[in-house]
Amino acid sequence: MWNPEPLLLVISLFMSAFLSTCTAASTGGKPLVTAVTKDASTSLYTAPLKDGHPLLLDLSGPVISLPCASKYGTITTTLSANATDGTNPLFPVSFPAVASCAPLPSKLPAGAVGVAGLAPSSQSFPAQVVRTQKVANKIALCLPSDGKTTTGNSVGVAIFGGGPLVFIPPERGDFTTMLAGTAPLHGYNGSPGYFISGTGINVEQSQAVAGPLVIELSSTIPYTALRPDVYAPLVKAWDQAASGPNFPWMQRLTPVAPFARCYNSTKLPPTRLGYAVPEIDLVLEGGSTYFVVGGNSMVQVNTNTACLGFVQMKAAGQAPAAILGGFQLENHLLVVDEEKQQFGFTTFLNAIGLSCSSFNFTLAA
Repeated sequence: MWNPEPLLLVISLFMSAFLSTCTAASTGGKPLVTAVTKDASTSLYTAPLKDGHPLLLDLSGPVISLPCASKYGTITTTLSANATDGTNPLFPVSFPAVASCAPLPSKLPAGAVGVAGLAPSSQSFPAQVVRTQKVANKIALCLPSDGKTTTGNSVGVAIFGGGPLVFIPPERGDFTTMLAGTAPLHGYNGSPGYFISGTGINVEQSQAVAGPLVIELSSTIPYTALRPDVYAPLVKAWDQAASGPNFPWMQRLTPVAPFARCYNSTKLPPTRLGYAVPEIDLVLEGGSTYFVVGGNSMVQVNTNTACLGFVQMKAAGQAPAAILGGFQLENHLLVVDEEKQQFGFTTFLNAIGLSCSSFNFTLAA
């Protein structure tokens, strides 16, 4: 005679797991935290959001994209991160997410299985975290600078759903409330992504480029790209400062592609801000300044050579004046607040003895 008990047990276990997942999503309230890793070969950033496998983090991407059996359409997948109190991870959280079917990009970090689009969109990764976890529409992103390993100083942090974000030692407090500056977020020609407005670019406190300037934030362009009409006066002002009496140690070397200005790094004095080189200031709408010091401007291309990490855009015309690349964003805590339509940033963390690797990923007891 047929015994229904095994089937009922299976159904009971399934419903229990299903209701547990739904309850976690409906009650919500906890932001999600994930580690962020820089890939040395591509200079791109990933987070282990898909069954422990990395997804490329794309500030300009409007959707989550994964390869599917079908080349088009959408699928429902499961993504995961850890709930957090802003100081440590608390417990794992899995949630359903809608992903667009798309081939993997040709340039992708090893092991990455898809893309987590972070741009403002109803189908982006942050938007789906907001819906499932009932949290604030805010991103706190800290990109690491070292892509040589996947542990220690190579691991940054991202929190989706609001603050706080506390680095070690925790006595320093919540860094999402210690912003060095803010600027309003804007749309730009219907393009996905985050855009801010600049009133000018200074080199050593002297204006090199006049505004207004549209500046895009990008995690998939390694180095800041400038439109030709912006790049030329910036490099001219840089050359004037670098060859002046305040920087006698700057010895020009043969350029190393893709950079146009390279220097003998054995002659450059090291400081907490990076090499002692001319400072580049992005003066933003609202009066804040995003300071690009040696740690964010000079790329170490080999043992004895460091180059100015700005490149000239191939496109012109309607392109933004500048696309602020990953290297210039590293080791700042970046706070994108969709509810306030505001971009915020801390000081260069190395200047205060920290880095984006200063978050404690030890699971809270």
